[in-house]
Amino acid sequence: MGRGNQACQAKQHFSHQHILTPIVNSPETLTCNACAQPNITNNPNFYGCDSCQYFLHENCLSAPRFLNHSSHPSHHLTLLPTPTYSNGSYTCKACGSAGNGCSFSCPCCDFDIHMQCALLPQTLVLPQHHRHELELIFESPFDDENTLFVCDLCNGNVDLNKWLYYCADCDFGAHIECGISKSVSQQEPKLPDNKPKANPVIITETEQGPIKMPDTNQEKASRGVRVANEVKILKHFSHSHALELCEVHETNEIICSGCEDTLGGTAYKCTKPNCEFTLHKSCVELPRKLQHNAHPKHSLTLYPTLPQRDSFYFGCNACGEEPKCFVYECLDCNFSLHAKCATSLAENVTREDHQHPLALQYQWPFPIDDYVRIFCEVCNGLCNDANWLYYCAQCKLGTHVQCAMVKKEDGSSLQNEEEEEEEEEEGEMTDQQRLLMLTIKAQDQQARLNFQTQMAYMNAKTMANMFRSTHHYY
Repeated sequence: MGRGNQACQAKQHFSHQHILTPIVNSPETLTCNACAQPNITNNPNFYGCDSCQYFLHENCLSAPRFLNHSSHPSHHLTLLPTPTYSNGSYTCKACGSAGNGCSFSCPCCDFDIHMQCALLPQTLVLPQHHRHELELIFESPFDDENTLFVCDLCNGNVDLNKWLYYCADCDFGAHIECGISKSVSQQEPKLPDNKPKANPVIITETEQGPIKMPDTNQEKASRGVRVANEVKILKHFSHSHALELCEVHETNEIICSGCEDTLGGTAYKCTKPNCEFTLHKSCVELPRKLQHNAHPKHSLTLYPTLPQRDSFYFGCNACGEEPKCFVYECLDCNFSLHAKCATSLAENVTREDHQHPLALQYQWPFPIDDYVRIFCEVCNGLCNDANWLYYCAQCKLGTHVQCAMVKKEDGSSLQNEEEEEEEEEEGEMTDQQRLLMLTIKAQDQQARLNFQTQMAYMNAKTMANMFRSTHHYY
């Protein structure tokens, strides 16, 4: 087996214990151990270990270890070198065939897909077969489970439990293997766009909107009032089922699965009867990529839930809370924002109880070494110097971002609710129970005062040791 002088191009892969070197001018057809596909062209972008007869395409060798894929939004997928099942194989959820090489897997859900299926392009253009782009969809576009669908390229039956390429406008679809083979076979210099586009989950995020789906069942209108001139049914990257347009009344107390706020007005609801996934129309329309003034170095990517990360997580950079739903992330910088913090916070707010507008500050308005503390003017809680705040520089007055629009006479956003709950509980207590509760509250308050006194003493001692004589409070 011939080799060039390319030792510097040798690579190490986690699936094999030896260094893999480029294969040059192999006299035989080699098979990739990851995707089980041959190296048909024998190009140098094929790496191997001669002693073990272990070979990988360069694309397979460079595949990511972890993957957030639209087909399985609830968990990230992990690249495994071999199946973890006792029989030594798995069934791919994408194409339905068995696999015994590398796979992207979710051990929590027994979800496994071939590496090459995970890296399929999100869209295909087949100019000699169809005038529109075909979208990669992960489930049947039809409500009737008994629907028979024929591949428009090979005329064979399509298993609607598997992935397919589909044009909703024309009801034109194809097996994934048929779509890929036709796309590859029709590459021409004059038609560069017929090459498969990169999967936006893997390589580059797309600005394209949700995938429109056909409204094949008019009876679904009874599940929600339809709005004219709107997309009635669509596919959103954050959910595995199609979503349909409807009107939601606030009295229904439905929570948006994207921002966790109460839904009211126009929304999109999952078409499956037992699935409660629902989104504001505005959450559906959130951009997949966002350039934010708080993080100008890199764009932020929208994820349905917190993605896997290698570093420690400190919560949303704006409010400090851990996102449980849509989140904008820069994984390179460990920068994270709730979707609503990233898109709905005003640059300035005006409060009735203050004469100046409060400006949104992305950074602490004082040098950290000055040890300045800012107490929220609304809830009296301590503001975190690692999070954003609304601040008046003239008066040195600030509030938490979540408190800025809360009326001061209402106390804090949580204090009044707690007091009302306590009053309701007290009304149901006996005198002995009420006395016991007051005693416990007094002991708790005394413990807090003792703790604050101890912390003040320790701070003063530390300041003295550092030859600092002042400690500012605002």
